[in-house]
Amino acid sequence: MVRHYWRRRITADLIDAFGAYFVTLVLFQLEGFAAAFYLSHHHEAIATFRAIGMPAAFILGPWAYFALLERSSHSATQGKTWLNLRVYTVEGEPVTLARATLRHLCRIAGAILALWPLALSGAKVPSLLHWLLLLLSIPSAFWFYYRFVDRVSGTHVVPSEYPPPPSRG
Repeated sequence: MVRHYWRRRITADLIDAFGAYFVTLVLFQLEGFAAAFYLSHHHEAIATFRAIGMPAAFILGPWAYFALLERSSHSATQGKTWLNLRVYTVEGEPVTLARATLRHLCRIAGAILALWPLALSGAKVPSLLHWLLLLLSIPSAFWFYYRFVDRVSGTHVVPSEYPPPPSRG
């Protein structure tokens, strides 16, 4: 295939992690400005904002970055665009919003699979055992993510030097 494909793909995912974090922070700030204006006159709604508004920014931000950009006309997130990668379906067509959302859910599953030892610790400072389990779980989560994300979502990440896979007719 293309030289250094996996290096490009992993680098694109790291760039995309920072991009999704930035979009989440911007969305959180916009939501905070709107809430500050509204909540200054409606103090009883502060608890509702903390329970619904704040988590919504951290759910919708990464989804908006990954799913909407992979669904766009470029068929790629910003990291994939910079490294000349595109996302297509198995049939060679652009990714639908449902498949892009499924790819994003696979990312969340990979993160949960990687970070489960820290969730088990239940302490502010995890013990050495939890850090060792984390060291073991991260490579397996990467392997699982890159092995199954395309199979589950029915997509392929293809270098833009190559045309998309041919459509089945």
